[in-house]
Amino acid sequence: MPSGTWKLVEGGNGAGHVAADIALQNTSTHSCTVAGYPAISMLASDEHPLPTNVVHFPAAVTTLTVAPGGWIHSEIRYSPNVPGPGEPTTGNCEPETVHALAQLPGDSAWAKVTLPDPTTVCEKGTLQAKPFMSGPSSPVGG
Repeated sequence: MPSGTWKLVEGGNGAGHVAADIALQNTSTHSCTVAGYPAISMLASDEHPLPTNVVHFPAAVTTLTVAPGGWIHSEIRYSPNVPGPGEPTTGNCEPETVHALAQLPGDSAWAKVTLPDPTTVCEKGTLQAKPFMSGPSSPVGG
């Protein structure tokens, strides 16, 4: 592992939040097992770290076996335009995120993923993440 992508979940927007998938592909030649949530670090265009706070969505965690070339994903939700306490109410709530680093539970390697469009992540970079699931993306509607 890993190589990764960041994709918006079609039909996953609502209540001022956006749903996206951080997906990681097993690029090794052997299967691996994964259970849990991703670690995520947001980066600006010049690759300096931005505030990031990953909150775990309460859900059942399953152990996944990922074959070589296989994909897993974690659906994340965040607000790109609803400022949290102490954030500006005009303009961007936080600097724009262009890249993210994603890490598997218990791993030391980080996969760099590029967002399809730069975005802000309000509430001091708060991302609500679901546990990893099999496949490259969530179903339509999240």
